[in-house]
Amino acid sequence: MLAARKLTSQILALRNSTEALVSGDYNVAVDVDCACEVGGLADSFRKMVERLNSNIFRMNQLAYVDGVTGLPNRAMSFHLLSRLTTAPDMGSSTVLYIDLDGFKRVNDLYGHEAGDELLRAVSVRIASAFNRSLESMESYMTPIGEPCDEPPGDVVLARVSGDEFVVLLPPNSEQADVLAAKILDRMHEPFKIAGATVNIGASIGMARYPEDASTPEELLNIADFAMYEAKRNGRDRVVASSPSLRASWQDRRDVERDLRQAIENDDITLAYQPRLTTGELNCSAVEALARWHHPTRGNISPSVFVPIAEQGGLMPLLGATVFEKAVQQCRIWQDDGLDLSVSVNVSPAEFAAPDLVARLISILKRHDVASDLIEIEITETMAMRDFETTQEQMTGLRNAGFRIAIDDFGTGYSNLSQLSRLPYTSVKLDRSLILDVLRRDTGLSILHAVTSMAKALGQSTIAEGIETDTQYEAIKALGCEEVQGFLFARPMTPDRIPDFVYRTQSEGLQLKTA
Repeated sequence: MLAARKLTSQILALRNSTEALVSGDYNVAVDVDCACEVGGLADSFRKMVERLNSNIFRMNQLAYVDGVTGLPNRAMSFHLLSRLTTAPDMGSSTVLYIDLDGFKRVNDLYGHEAGDELLRAVSVRIASAFNRSLESMESYMTPIGEPCDEPPGDVVLARVSGDEFVVLLPPNSEQADVLAAKILDRMHEPFKIAGATVNIGASIGMARYPEDASTPEELLNIADFAMYEAKRNGRDRVVASSPSLRASWQDRRDVERDLRQAIENDDITLAYQPRLTTGELNCSAVEALARWHHPTRGNISPSVFVPIAEQGGLMPLLGATVFEKAVQQCRIWQDDGLDLSVSVNVSPAEFAAPDLVARLISILKRHDVASDLIEIEITETMAMRDFETTQEQMTGLRNAGFRIAIDDFGTGYSNLSQLSRLPYTSVKLDRSLILDVLRRDTGLSILHAVTSMAKALGQSTIAEGIETDTQYEAIKALGCEEVQGFLFARPMTPDRIPDFVYRTQSEGLQLKTA
């Protein structure tokens, strides 16, 4: 009878443990210890709980911890910031939004492994500004890796994207501007990475709750906006939120909202800038350029709305709209008897998409346009960012019949050996190289070197941004195959293109200045 009661109690204990596990208590203890069959079942149950907890911990690590630095990631930092800003009587909290200056150059020169090594070294440097080591900083996670519900009582350092970090300063922390200045000082010290000495800096934006924002999301966005102001004002500095900065952020948010609506409502239009053969000045192609006429603000420059689209995650939508319209216009010109090549810029967000080639091909099929009439432009920096992905995407595009131009050529830190292995068809010399022909004595020598390098890679060269006769004569002497710029033609509406093409092909373009 006693043995039966003991067996019953052990079975009941095992059942209670099972029900606790089902209800979400993954730390439940299995209080069964005997050599009978129930004890064996309990041992198996313990192993199952341990395995389950281990899997949950790994999933939480993937969800809340940055895989490169081991710091909290964006999701975790937002969770902790939410706790800081919603806890009663917490007082004022501060966010520092940090972006590294010069990190992309290190990545391009030394590769992604060196870039990851630099990110880890930067994490240590930032923590040292608070007199902390990474090991001593609280993780604010439960034993199975779930975020704690309590607001953080100490400094939080998180990596929120590629080369961006966030510092959360709870109430009663040292003055935020003093800490931000310490971070800048730490960044001035050289780093030893991949056997080389590298120098980078940082731009920091600062925002406070509740003075600058009423929600965690707004607080992060305003701190991010302040960081971009720091970059625009010369980098290597701290910019704190202010009434005027908050007003600018609100205006930018309104523009982003309206831009999204304009894309959805098909209000984005295209202008086309002609490209001409260097000697004869015949129109050989056009570049498609996005234009936006705002109902109340008037024409908004691409230099304004494209960066907003990039920061707001709208580039895939905007890029898809531009490509569709360009192909559609190409079809219209063909129906009118004009076979004209159209060049379309592709953003980093679009180029990284696995379905890029298939999506572009489907648009061509929908409008019955041959792929060899479309040229895809990507920047030199984009091409070098992830070489394997670039090679794969370019190969797919070339196999589909597209031509590919490397834009902004001559300003990046490209590995020539890698460039020679990419299947692009032409390079567009960066506009800054053209301007330097007039600005300094070495400008022409640099332009000659870059042009020779492009020719050595076996590619045709296109010079863009030409505005003066002097620039044109220098480009012509260097043997560039095609030219583009205000000296020849400004971007124009699609209805004006056929007449321009026929006129240049029959008479050549007559320049207004000698």
